[in-house]
Amino acid sequence: MKDHKILLVDDDVDFVQAIQTTLEGAGFEVMTANDGEAGLSMARKSDPSLIILDVMMPKQEGFSVCHTLKNEDATSHIPIIIMTSLGQKKEGKVGAETLAKGHRADAYMEKPVEPKLLIGKVNELIKKSGQPEEKKVKILLVDDDPDFVAAVKLTLEENHYEVIIAYTGEDGLEKALVHDPDLVLLDVMLPGKDGFAVCKELKEDKRTKRLPVVILTSVEQKLKESDYAKAIAVTHKADYYIEKPVESRELLKQIRQIVGPMRRLI
Repeated sequence: MKDHKILLVDDDVDFVQAIQTTLEGAGFEVMTANDGEAGLSMARKSDPSLIILDVMMPKQEGFSVCHTLKNEDATSHIPIIIMTSLGQKKEGKVGAETLAKGHRADAYMEKPVEPKLLIGKVNELIKKSGQPEEKKVKILLVDDDPDFVAAVKLTLEENHYEVIIAYTGEDGLEKALVHDPDLVLLDVMLPGKDGFAVCKELKEDKRTKRLPVVILTSVEQKLKESDYAKAIAVTHKADYYIEKPVESRELLKQIRQIVGPMRRLI
């Protein structure tokens, strides 16, 4: 397995030595970095077969490193294991694992890890990375109506879309940055920050300005002028506007017109 290089990024010297010994004993070549910035640099230069990444590190934390690597064309194909003891602290394992998934890690493992489990996961991810698979289009649905959210989520998932849910405008803005969706379906009448304001912020942020946004709302029914809500949507830089209630077939047709060409192999 010497043709498979593993990049281990962790600032705990004793842990690094133990994991390096385990991996080398299984036949892998191991490179190490002791902070986030060094890990990013080595990943870009050496094109490892897999990266094992700690979270709490000097200079740049692991979730940010993972997100950066998964969003760069040259490194997005590299499997990443987030391996941390963060779940033992007040945040809890569920929260840490959710963050790892949100930052597009391929796997999450808790320290300390059994050598047999680690080697098994490394072999599994390296084998899988050599087999191209279709990447699901990710849709961020921002709406505070639980019944509407449940219905749309079911429709989208049945048609092989990955769905991320936010119930407030502030949560929608945060998840747009963390999850890097391909499309946003955005209600207007939201708790706190309304959908028009959220849309404008997304379009004025250089990280999300190219993200297609569909205003999906029944607010027009509450306004005297029939085209007033649509005009507001355009003013706030929305890409598309759909009036509720909307039939599933019509919604899917609109989504395919927007993100259909974005499907690709990873």
